[in-house]
Amino acid sequence: MTLVQRIFSALIITVIVLTLIGVSTWFYLNPTPPRQQLFVNGTILTMDKTNSVVESILVEDDRIIATGTEEAMEELASFDAETIDLDGLTLLPGFIEAHGHFPGSGLNAMASDLNSPPMGDVLSISDVKKKLRDQANTLEDGEWVLGFGFDDTLILERRFLNRDDLDSISTRQPVFVMHISGHMSIVNSYVLDQMGIDDNTPNPEGGEIVRDAKGRATGLLKETAQEDIRYEAMNVGPSRLFDMLADSVRDYLLQGVTTVQSGLTPPEQLTSLGYLVTAGLIPQRMVFWPDEDLALDIERGDISPINNDKVTTGALKLVTDGSIQGYTGFLSQPYYKQPKDKQPAYQGYPSQSAQALNKQVALWHEKGWQLALHANGDAAIDQVLTAIEQAQKKHPRQDTRHIIVHAQTARPDQLQHMARLGVTPTFFPSHIFYWGDRHKELFLGQDRAHQISPLKTASDHGVRYTIHTDTPVVPIEPLRLISNAVNRKTSQGNILGEEEKISVMQALRATTIDAAWQVFREKDLGSIETGKLADFVVLSDNPLEHAQQLETLDVVQTWIGGVKRYDRDEFRARK
Repeated sequence: MTLVQRIFSALIITVIVLTLIGVSTWFYLNPTPPRQQLFVNGTILTMDKTNSVVESILVEDDRIIATGTEEAMEELASFDAETIDLDGLTLLPGFIEAHGHFPGSGLNAMASDLNSPPMGDVLSISDVKKKLRDQANTLEDGEWVLGFGFDDTLILERRFLNRDDLDSISTRQPVFVMHISGHMSIVNSYVLDQMGIDDNTPNPEGGEIVRDAKGRATGLLKETAQEDIRYEAMNVGPSRLFDMLADSVRDYLLQGVTTVQSGLTPPEQLTSLGYLVTAGLIPQRMVFWPDEDLALDIERGDISPINNDKVTTGALKLVTDGSIQGYTGFLSQPYYKQPKDKQPAYQGYPSQSAQALNKQVALWHEKGWQLALHANGDAAIDQVLTAIEQAQKKHPRQDTRHIIVHAQTARPDQLQHMARLGVTPTFFPSHIFYWGDRHKELFLGQDRAHQISPLKTASDHGVRYTIHTDTPVVPIEPLRLISNAVNRKTSQGNILGEEEKISVMQALRATTIDAAWQVFREKDLGSIETGKLADFVVLSDNPLEHAQQLETLDVVQTWIGGVKRYDRDEFRARK
């Protein structure tokens, strides 16, 4: 055999081996379900139009082909159908993340968790510094030291970090700490110098470079002032990103979430995450909400939107104000207790002028896009509703399902306006547990605090809505989220807004079928009905019978497309 023949033969063998590895990897990441599976011996909450409860489901490949009594399903099933004994557990449609920032829940794999109780263990600025310094010691010069979850209202000192605090961590590495709200960040002098920010740099529109009494930039950057830096900080190496992704996939599976969302998706993230979902490295289905740059690329034809059973490119996400707990949400009345550097009449601020927002909404509405507009403060909600109404008058469309994201302080008159316009909010009732007491004592005062996330009033006005956790702002925890909507109990055990409580079934629907409807996926997802995809979560108990203990229920199994992706007992055995 000649040298050329040997080389050619070796190449053929290499190609065959790589192909076999690739095929094996593909089938490992994308297991196929049995031809038929019969689910029996459990309570099955369908979330169909009548909220019917059935005894059994028959699944063929990745879709539901029938539901009904066990006897009827057994007669319909083929002789070789696999029987899944639920052993008295409760099965319902897989939870759908109505709004979040996947894979953000995995941030702790690449950054220091600076959350205070009840989410974390940071009690003081010295605790923050220790965590960041420990991380810095593991990194090379020039590598980003990252922290997330910092809350100035919960630490002992009741103040923000500043550049001097972070300079004490490192002057040879960029240090970046994200506030719990996600709407502001603190950086060290290294970052300010690298980004060309000094004491004389003007504030960008819709943002603020915070300065001390002497006019010196403190390192605290709010809203649009932090956006470019946050992008750079998150652009870390592939190893840290992969760890983050793997942790996030696990987090969502353990919580029974079968459809995740990447809110405010930039162009490069659509391509990378879309590929990972398609390849099976991310087993969950994914909904992308493009940012404006990605939407422009799609409009120009530079990027093709992805739409299939696993991936959907949905609403264009726009931001119109900040966060209530960050004092950047745009309110119609002043904050209850003002920060030291603000005037008594301070109400927060919008991300852009009303005129600019009207123009932006009209442009994308005319192009046929669904819009998802972040608005926490009621003044911001007013601007959003005005912009949508004007856009509809100029270019009438049917069934737009434009979304107001968070709608934290929506008033009854605004909910009536949403009903007239066909606007659908996605509420953030996790605020009740995590920030409810401080909304009452610091940010909003008693009356407004009791009305945050007004789910019952929305229902009374015929407004269809969803609920979400905005992960990584708070952990991805659908059962606690549902409990927040049903019980409205704060972390200190107080009830915040008794009159805005909703039923367990309403809250379940807001995380399943209504969440599917809000993103135009109701034909495939969100309920257990013939023809829909077999995405299920199996719970330890029936949530309809445990309204006061919802957050204590266990996710026992998570199924996606007829494949069991998580089993609590198997997971515990491996640990």
